[in-house]
Amino acid sequence: MDLTIKKTSLYPQVTLYAEGRITTESANTFEKELILALDEYDHIVVDMFKVSLLTSTGIRAILKTYKAAVAGKKAFQIQSPSEMVRNVLGLSNLELMLVK
Repeated sequence: MDLTIKKTSLYPQVTLYAEGRITTESANTFEKELILALDEYDHIVVDMFKVSLLTSTGIRAILKTYKAAVAGKKAFQIQSPSEMVRNVLGLSNLELMLVK
């Protein structure tokens, strides 16, 4: 399944609902959506309940957005990670930092 991202917002928060696989091919699209959200909102929540694959390029997009959020004094978090996403973030020692 390709990656799809749906968005709901109530300023200053936006929630992005990612579904599918975040691979090398789809990570650029994922990153662009995260950065656009960061430009427009103060609190970014990424729901990853329906993400079936998260590669290193997806992790890079998440970290890049997280660092930009911190630098801009904005909030960034992952909610409802799938078991696979939770495992990948746990192995990368990122789960405690990103998952709320």
